[in-house]
Amino acid sequence: MHKTPFPIVLSYSCPPILGIKKLLDSAFLRAGVKNNESNFLAYTDGNLTLYSDVKGERLSASIDFVKGKSMHRRQYGGGKNQPMAKACGLDKHPKWKILDATAGLGKDAFVLASLGAQITLCEQHVALYSLLVDAIHRASQVEEVADIVKRMTCMQGNSIEYLDRGDMDADVIYLDPMYPHRKKSAKIKKEMQVLQQLVGHEGNAEKLLNTALKTAKNRVVVKRPKQAGPLNDLTPSYKVSSANTRYDVYVM
Repeated sequence: MHKTPFPIVLSYSCPPILGIKKLLDSAFLRAGVKNNESNFLAYTDGNLTLYSDVKGERLSASIDFVKGKSMHRRQYGGGKNQPMAKACGLDKHPKWKILDATAGLGKDAFVLASLGAQITLCEQHVALYSLLVDAIHRASQVEEVADIVKRMTCMQGNSIEYLDRGDMDADVIYLDPMYPHRKKSAKIKKEMQVLQQLVGHEGNAEKLLNTALKTAKNRVVVKRPKQAGPLNDLTPSYKVSSANTRYDVYVM
């Protein structure tokens, strides 16, 4: 049994795609917003957008796999030699299947898919899942990225439950648990404020890591701030670092 349906403002000029219609039909989403609701979805310039009132300020978050940072990383990201790709083993095993068990806004998943990986994105919160399926649908209509998003499959639900049931066939399980961000950038801060308002810090990250370690075929990769300790205080097999981020790799 799922939680109270999440509100969405529908638009005649932008009919919902099939994935959103299914969420409405199954009562994961509810059309219309009540006066006291501070979090809701709505269409803005054709993009599904998450709005959230945080400390008296209306903030928003949306996903665009075609333009902006996604385009820049696709063009100049460094290919399979970039730290995240190496941590996931794509430099040596380009055919490995990856499960992103904490999909969020799908940024890392898109990068991995752009490098050729077949990746499944699992997101529990219905609002974030809605943003993902809408963004993938929009990107599928654009020639430059259509082949990339074909390699991205979204699932809505609890990653731990999927893994416990043996529903996932993953060579690599990728985890990016929510962590208190200290960056000063207003854009990053506002986006993270929306996510933290919506889902808070990951309370089940430790259990998710333990489950992933039991079910991954080849490795588990945990994304961490560079100065943070390892998740669960569990020493990784090795680490791959970038300027501000560290990838802890647990080899099976």
